[in-house]
Amino acid sequence: MRDVAPAPDLALLLGPGDEAEFVALADWPARAGRTERSWLYVVLHRGHGLWSHAYRVVPDRRPGHLAVFLERAEEGDRRAELAAWLRGRASAGGRG
Repeated sequence: MRDVAPAPDLALLLGPGDEAEFVALADWPARAGRTERSWLYVVLHRGHGLWSHAYRVVPDRRPGHLAVFLERAEEGDRRAELAAWLRGRASAGGRG
């Protein structure tokens, strides 16, 4: 797991009052045994009640574009739990 990352623009994921927290920059397993550099974030969404989401953001094949994957969602403010879960999956190579 890497611990330094440039910040992708998460504006399309965030509504008014939402909060995003960077978790880690990790090499995440992709298809065919490759790995891809992934920025891991937890986001607290406030739009329709409190929801916490664990996101993985990766460079898209198109230069200058990003792909965003929702890895897990939990009702309420579960950011600490989801951050620990993302770190654990990153340490295990994305499995688990």
